[in-house]
Amino acid sequence: MINQAVKERVLVEVDKHVRASKGYETESYVNPFVPVDMVASMAMAKFLTESNAFDCYVSVAPEGHVYGYFLEAFHGVKALSVHVDYPPRECVCLDDLSGIRGQRVLLLEDDVASGYTLKLVLATLKRFRPRSISLYLGRPKEGQVLENVPKKIDRVYLAEDVLTDELRAASAADLAERFGGS
Repeated sequence: MINQAVKERVLVEVDKHVRASKGYETESYVNPFVPVDMVASMAMAKFLTESNAFDCYVSVAPEGHVYGYFLEAFHGVKALSVHVDYPPRECVCLDDLSGIRGQRVLLLEDDVASGYTLKLVLATLKRFRPRSISLYLGRPKEGQVLENVPKKIDRVYLAEDVLTDELRAASAADLAERFGGS
């Protein structure tokens, strides 16, 4: 368990990261830029990077950068950016994605509802011919409309499906140590 002061310090850092990322928006309809469960976000970053299953990470900006923070700050992984407007009409590459050609890509997104955002992102990424595309959804499974994940996504990663109590406890301890307290 981490204390409130640590949680607040983590949220400040996540907010700074998202605001500095490509694709940051200030419109009132944008989702909140905070992880629902920061310990799970930290643990998933460790799990995903240590799995060595991915060569490239692409955030669906800006919300995907909430989870990209934990990959970048703790594991040195740089997430590239794409952006889908709201309501979803087009996907724009905010970084040069030519490096994903032939690579195993993990998309970072907060949630899936209609699946239309993901369809737009997939259509954009497919132009670069990655070897595979998987998806990490940062918000809890409850509330996700998983049947709307496009079939072209190889695998969906959710904290509830992969995290052990030990990894969660270690991640809570890492956050407490890095941000000063327990």
